[in-house]
Amino acid sequence: MNNLVDIEDYTKRLTEELKMKFGKRLLYVGLQGSYLRGEATPESDIDIMLVLDEIHAKDLNVYRQILEELGEYNRACGFVCGRNELLNWLPEEICHVLHTTSDIYGKLSDIVPNYSKKDVADYIKMSVGNLYHMLCHRRIHSEMEKNVNKLALAKRDIFFIIQNLCFLEENTFIEKKSEVPSIVKGIDLQVWECFSENVTYDNLDQKLDLLLDWCKNVLKRTSGYK
Repeated sequence: MNNLVDIEDYTKRLTEELKMKFGKRLLYVGLQGSYLRGEATPESDIDIMLVLDEIHAKDLNVYRQILEELGEYNRACGFVCGRNELLNWLPEEICHVLHTTSDIYGKLSDIVPNYSKKDVADYIKMSVGNLYHMLCHRRIHSEMEKNVNKLALAKRDIFFIIQNLCFLEENTFIEKKSEVPSIVKGIDLQVWECFSENVTYDNLDQKLDLLLDWCKNVLKRTSGYK
């Protein structure tokens, strides 16, 4: 059985190895995910963001070796890219990345493009559109058992949407899932709380209708930004 990782020790050792292997080519190391939010479980991934001056196949091989030697390789996860790729990244994703990454080495805000309110709105619309399509597709094309078992997994995507929606409308970025009930209201809160009870064959369509209505509501709320 896995145990919780001492994330401070892990990231310290990882950063030292990266500095030794890549030297001045290392631009940034950051922590993301459940370990950053203080919500990690023994099964949680360790989400690391790594930025080098450039990324080549040999660099990926070196990073893989570092992770293997560091331990917890099967739980190591995250995002890797080069400086220019990041500077030209989709601006729609930058708000979320900045607010869900903690600097360990370097400063992320110095190496990402600027973003606007419209970019945040477009990120939300894209995420909601993907969720809407997934809900409809699975209800039509998957067995009922899969619909029941998989619906609760949408809560992760909903959390990301709510984070950005709250920032767009209230200028507040929700860092932890435990903070959601005390900050959001209306249909946003209804959707979040609908997962407080298990999804069953009897309540599946009721929950699905609520989620579809919410998607429609959010798509409308995020239109018109310039």
